[in-house]
Amino acid sequence: MKNILLLSLCFLLVSCGFAAPTQATIPSELTFVEYPLKQQPDPEYAYPSFADPGEGNPYAAHADERANTFDWSMRVCPSGVTMGMCAMLGSDLLSASEEYNNLGQGHVRVTRNGEEIYKISVGQGSPINGLRGLWVYDDHWALETANVTTQTEGNTIDSFAVGQVTVDGVLLNDELGYEEAFGFQTIHGKPFYFFRRDGKINASYNGIEVPLGYDEIPHYGCCSAGALNPMVYQNMITFFARRGEAWYYAEIGVFEKP
Repeated sequence: MKNILLLSLCFLLVSCGFAAPTQATIPSELTFVEYPLKQQPDPEYAYPSFADPGEGNPYAAHADERANTFDWSMRVCPSGVTMGMCAMLGSDLLSASEEYNNLGQGHVRVTRNGEEIYKISVGQGSPINGLRGLWVYDDHWALETANVTTQTEGNTIDSFAVGQVTVDGVLLNDELGYEEAFGFQTIHGKPFYFFRRDGKINASYNGIEVPLGYDEIPHYGCCSAGALNPMVYQNMITFFARRGEAWYYAEIGVFEKP
């Protein structure tokens, strides 16, 4: 049987687009649905094995929202000698670009109307892109980056990435004590992302902590492993997750106008 949790949230008026965790519980607008899986999802198979097939096809539950995908190509733009991401914040043009030196160390640079306003390290070059997303909402901008380290063993090079979320030049990993923050997007125009603290993965929506209690959410996978990455839609996100030994397919979104 699927587990459905309706999360009651309230809106906060904060100066920089994020806030410390709050326990306020009104009003309810965000819906979290998770479906148990029989086993760990396999990126080579397009359809996971649900534990209770009698519940029907979960992928059909929010077909209209699934049709409203986020078009990443609309953010891609030339940025110096590389391709980056651009977004309009009011009448200002924001641009983010990923750059590496001759030692393979990289950083992401954010400019506003051509003037640098922020710079952050993304570690070593690898198949995992350091620049993960540039977003705007209300009067704020948000940047997601992956800080990558590599490990070489024989002829094998493994990459390890730690997600970082910056809002208006403030790195939330440091500000809010996250071990990792990833999966930033807007849902119904409000900021959403996952974060890990004390070994557990929860989420944040409009400055409110959303308790999920996962141990793992696959993300930043490349090549075939990318099939397990969270999928971004205009008003929802879908993802795979593990809690203990149990795996789930889950959806979080605003499915009705508040």
